[in-house]
Amino acid sequence: MAHKKSHLSHAKEIYYIVCIVLLVVMTMFSVWGPGGYMEMKRVRAELEWHRLRVEALRRNNNAKLQSIQALRSDKQTLENMARQNGFGRDGEIVQQLPEETKPNVK
Repeated sequence: MAHKKSHLSHAKEIYYIVCIVLLVVMTMFSVWGPGGYMEMKRVRAELEWHRLRVEALRRNNNAKLQSIQALRSDKQTLENMARQNGFGRDGEIVQQLPEETKPNVK
């Protein structure tokens, strides 16, 4: 009987070892596998970056829409924009000077 008991205890040990190995493998897979914690963390960071980018583009778009609305409704704004782009009224002489360059000082 002693021999059967030790055989039974070896089977239990093997069973426990297999269970522990499976548990460790499943844990590693849930952390580093596809759809695991590390991928989820990376995707969340990417999503947050995209949200910030969309918000920045939305603010830029709103600013441009306001500028367009101002150009459509306000003649002074339209005239200022035209003058910045080198246009003038009939009979005016527009002088455009080149931008100053800073000398390279070493």
